[in-house]
Amino acid sequence: MSNSTNQNQVSTQYLLGTLPEVERERLDELSVTSQEFADSLSASEKDLIDSYVQGELSGSTLAQFESHYLASQIRRERVEFAAAFQVFAKKQAVFDGSSIRRQAELDRKRKGGWLSRLSVFGGQYPALQWGVAVAAVVFIAAGGFLLLQNARLRQQMSIEQAHRDELQQRELQLQKELDQQRASNTAIEQELAQVREERARMEEELKKSGQFPASGTGMLSFVLTPQLRGAGQTKSVSIPANTSRVTVQLSLEPNDYQTFAVVLLDQSSHQELWRSGKLKASSRGDNRTLNVGFSAGLLKPQVYALQVSGISANGQSEVLSDYPFKVVK
Repeated sequence: MSNSTNQNQVSTQYLLGTLPEVERERLDELSVTSQEFADSLSASEKDLIDSYVQGELSGSTLAQFESHYLASQIRRERVEFAAAFQVFAKKQAVFDGSSIRRQAELDRKRKGGWLSRLSVFGGQYPALQWGVAVAAVVFIAAGGFLLLQNARLRQQMSIEQAHRDELQQRELQLQKELDQQRASNTAIEQELAQVREERARMEEELKKSGQFPASGTGMLSFVLTPQLRGAGQTKSVSIPANTSRVTVQLSLEPNDYQTFAVVLLDQSSHQELWRSGKLKASSRGDNRTLNVGFSAGLLKPQVYALQVSGISANGQSEVLSDYPFKVVK
């Protein structure tokens, strides 16, 4: 299968909403960043609409087109335009054929016309009469072709304009999500700074009172946020030698779950090193966080991930996000 055919099939599946979510989101971003893909997607969309209007779709493809593709008002308008244009093209073809037949009939009836009278001069004018008829047919065909081309150009411009509008809306949505993520990260960093400042103050007070924990009983705290897909680097964490416990604050992505569970995974072997019990999220405005703590002895210099799952009321769990981090010396 050629790359062009494979890309056309992928574009069709994307338009019908049958691709996995990860692949669909990748193509959403590609349609904004790659003009070549945007042009290919537009061509595939035209072919898909023409196939539907001409009754060539069937089975699951037809069902998916009507349930997913036609759910959009803009896309329904494209299909309506294509259907109207097909009706126009059929009427134009019928009109062209009828015009030719009527012209031939008129020519036969005009026995006393000027062409007949001119025939007395040598019998050459019947050929001229046929030439005029052929010229008329060519003129009508040329006019129909120009009308067809003009209609196709208008349809293409309409489709491309609608697609540009969709891309612009998607770009604005992605920018909004990115701004919200940055704002959330800033708020978390500020809260972390306040927590560290408060902890330092309490440790100083404990030192003065002689109750500060002995060496080897220290605690390390840090914050992890879900990374944007395809962007950012894994957070690096340095754990002092006297640290016995690690506490982590996890910033949650928007979801409807009220109960959660967290698992510590070794990224290289995917081995589960630690699992929490059922947890409730803390809320600050529109942001929700989970606080987890485990023994620092579980960690060594390598890459780990804290995997957050949401737990429904009937006990079913769903993996929501991974929070990777790297332990360094």
